[in-house]
Amino acid sequence: MSLRGAVRVITTTARRVERSQQRRARLAARQYKEFQKHQAIVDAAQAVAEYNEYVSVLKTVHCDCSDVVDWAAMQQEAPPIMPVRTDEQERIAQAKFDIYQPSFLDKLFRSGPKKSQRLQEAIGQAKQQDDQLFRDKQGEYNRQHEEWQDRQELARQVLAKNSDVYGQVIEAFAPFEDIAELGSRLEFTFTSDHIEVDLLVNATDVVPDFTVSQLASGKLSRKPLSASKFNELYQDYVCSCLLRICREVQAHLPVSQVVVHALVRNLNTATGFVEKQVILSVAMPRSTLDGINMMTIDPSDSMRNFSHTMKFTKTGGFSPVERVGLAAPIPFPKRR
Repeated sequence: MSLRGAVRVITTTARRVERSQQRRARLAARQYKEFQKHQAIVDAAQAVAEYNEYVSVLKTVHCDCSDVVDWAAMQQEAPPIMPVRTDEQERIAQAKFDIYQPSFLDKLFRSGPKKSQRLQEAIGQAKQQDDQLFRDKQGEYNRQHEEWQDRQELARQVLAKNSDVYGQVIEAFAPFEDIAELGSRLEFTFTSDHIEVDLLVNATDVVPDFTVSQLASGKLSRKPLSASKFNELYQDYVCSCLLRICREVQAHLPVSQVVVHALVRNLNTATGFVEKQVILSVAMPRSTLDGINMMTIDPSDSMRNFSHTMKFTKTGGFSPVERVGLAAPIPFPKRR
């Protein structure tokens, strides 16, 4: 099944206004790369503000999320209205011919018959214009109807929980652009009612190992970030990304649970090879995720709400852990 028509209209509307988080992530990532290049910074106050903004973005990736795709409403969408041919141009031309009366000058120069003939010919030309206009409308209708049929079929497949189309939906909507902007990569495994995601993160490329401040003299000071501060920031970033991934998946697909694993490339001292190692694994049921106030949580602390595996210390950072499986939802009290 082709998603060309099905997704075109949806994504055009959804991306008409770029989300603020995406703009922040793109700008912050660009500024961080400038820091990494050790370029001279003229305005120290601006540099400090940009650094703080980037750190804020790292810890609040989860706060933004796409609108929920209402597949049921899409399936109930009415088809486009079939166009009806009109003879408006022909009627206008015919009326001009019917009311034409040779003027005094027409009679004097005997131009009346020629004018009458031109008006007669104009009727035929107007009819051709009506025909062309109808063909144009018919072509547009056919295009819209094809897109409508594609959307109907896509909605039917998604609501039937056909995991074969899940990947195409995620690829078409591209809800993780700002995460990719910050330097992480995603791999998906789809089943009908839950999705498993591997998030490959890289601390070196994403989390700054320095801090900046403005001295009393007005100059910019750049100092190494302590190990504990770096690890705490890295933990918040990873947890925030995992929350965001689950929110986006559940906004686009009718799955009851998302299982996400954060991985890094580390040296396995037992084999001597660089391997992917899981540093955080969490299962997030929809019912549990919906009960969390994303705007006020601490992303690292929020992992307690879910079945997860994580070994973390401020001084040592993450340690490898095992992947979790599906989890039973944790009930939340109803909001008042």
